[in-house]
Amino acid sequence: KVKATIERGDTERVAVPKLVNELLRALKSRSLTAQSSANVLWAIVSMEKQMPQLLPLIPELMATIQLVAKDMKAQNIANVMWAAARCKIDSGASESLFVTLAERTYLGADSFNAQDIANVFWASGKLHKRGAPVSPFLDVLPILSEMVVQRASAMTAQAIANTLRGIADLRQEASTSELGSDAIPILTEMFIKKAPQLTDRQLAFDVPEVALAVAKLQIQPRALLKTIATRCKTQGVLRQMNDWGLCAATWSYTDVFQDAEFSDFQNCLRAEVARRGTISEEMISRSQLGPDEWQTQGVQA
Repeated sequence: KVKATIERGDTERVAVPKLVNELLRALKSRSLTAQSSANVLWAIVSMEKQMPQLLPLIPELMATIQLVAKDMKAQNIANVMWAAARCKIDSGASESLFVTLAERTYLGADSFNAQDIANVFWASGKLHKRGAPVSPFLDVLPILSEMVVQRASAMTAQAIANTLRGIADLRQEASTSELGSDAIPILTEMFIKKAPQLTDRQLAFDVPEVALAVAKLQIQPRALLKTIATRCKTQGVLRQMNDWGLCAATWSYTDVFQDAEFSDFQNCLRAEVARRGTISEEMISRSQLGPDEWQTQGVQA
């Protein structure tokens, strides 16, 4: 079923246990193809909140993916990387799997579309921060970075945000400190072009990711920062930001981009923080870790 159509009672009906049993049978027999296994993994992780009963299938599914990874194409690779990064449990992804996926990426880099590239960059950054064995991918990402230059015009604003976020996460180490140097100017330029057409909701979702990424990259693309400050100082945008997004935008524009040129936006951000009344300075500072880490450390505190 399409994710948005699943109703509360659906997960308790007979069809779901039957689906689990059929998937287990297919996994045990290793009958799933490269495309099918990647699609099933993507679907299970996408629906982890609606159908948590499927999550225990992931380790067995990853074992199948290990066997068929050599046959995976661009979208399959992107889906597996995205799902492994998004999954809240240990997916069982091994270094040998990432070696195979990296080799397939190298051989088929020109077949990756804009969304595939964004998913791989975002996932690689997230997995790398988590300590997953994705080092084989670090050697092929420069090739995908070159593809960004060709594909950026086809990227959505969210894809641009995810790509920048992945690059920022990966460039924290010396070995990847130059990653994306050719892509970053193109990505920021494309976000500026797309910003006027974005809805308030889209801006509220994408801008915190973009602002945090450029802050962590320690660059100051003036045109991009000015575009964000101009488009996002309205209540329509600020009130639709979730708490992490508001914290990330506030940290980026008050701790990193302190230029007086952005004072109106800085004041609007601070006013929204004060209006909510539940956001502390520690939460604002912690937002630089990313949404998942921000949430996890907040719960632990």
